[in-house]
Amino acid sequence: MWMDHHDLLREFPEEAKAIVALRERNGHFDALCARFDVVNAEIVRIERGKESAGDARLHMLRLDRLKLKDDIVASLRQG
Repeated sequence: MWMDHHDLLREFPEEAKAIVALRERNGHFDALCARFDVVNAEIVRIERGKESAGDARLHMLRLDRLKLKDDIVASLRQG
């Protein structure tokens, strides 16, 4: 199933400047964002049929993405 996917700056447009700034000065935050991008890209490839994966794998990737997004939002709130 194809779905519309956005990068973090589109997901959180009101936080775009904070995301860019925090990625530049915080290695841990940058790593979270990089991991989110990798996981999200894999999900997109699977959903668009460019890569195959079982339902369990796709479910785990979606959970991983959700956890990463939660961690990113928590880091943004901390500044």
